[in-house]
Amino acid sequence: MTMQISELTQSLAVFEHWQQQALNQRVEIVKRWASLLSQRSTDWAEAVAMINLQCQQATALIGQTQSLPGPTGESNELYCVGRGSFLLSGDEQANSVALLGLISAALVAGNTIICSVHPKADCQLELALSDLLRAGCPDRVAIYTAYETAEALAKQPALAGVALVGAHHTCQRFNLLLAEREGQIAQLIYEGDLQDYSLLSEPTLCLRFITERTRTINITAVGGNASLLELGSAE
Repeated sequence: MTMQISELTQSLAVFEHWQQQALNQRVEIVKRWASLLSQRSTDWAEAVAMINLQCQQATALIGQTQSLPGPTGESNELYCVGRGSFLLSGDEQANSVALLGLISAALVAGNTIICSVHPKADCQLELALSDLLRAGCPDRVAIYTAYETAEALAKQPALAGVALVGAHHTCQRFNLLLAEREGQIAQLIYEGDLQDYSLLSEPTLCLRFITERTRTINITAVGGNASLLELGSAE
């Protein structure tokens, strides 16, 4: 258990730095990662296409800060940030297309990840993650660990969620683990369709990896409509 806590601590230690990078900076790194993978062989072509799709969808959906009405003259902005550290796991049925698709969606949304994949899965994940570092991704943003540690990691209250590729019974097992643990409610993101990738094809997938925040700046003292502050006053 000590090793799992250490890995999660390392992942969370770099979370704020990673999510504070602008979305276009994270997308640039992930796209560079896809380019490096494509140079290895055509075996990575479908996974590369999936990575680029996630970058495209995230840019379209969470790339802009939304301005909200300020009834008393304040400035309100709605923006998206990552949830924290996610466990990215796959059982023996997982493949590189689904795994790298979930990894890229999690990363561009501003999360850090801990990857734990079955040895029989159809994915050279350690090789892929080495290219992610070469692409300029900061150290410890993506951590690789043994598959046997996945369930222990899922039980950690500080983990934001689990993104999973595999069979239905594997999904049920992790869903139960997350339901039984203490602490914050964790996301479970599950891709079990390894033919059509129905989850990964959703244009709103990246929203499962983010949370919304608002930024309010009170500008009434420098020209805002201060008279609106009197609305509802008894005087």
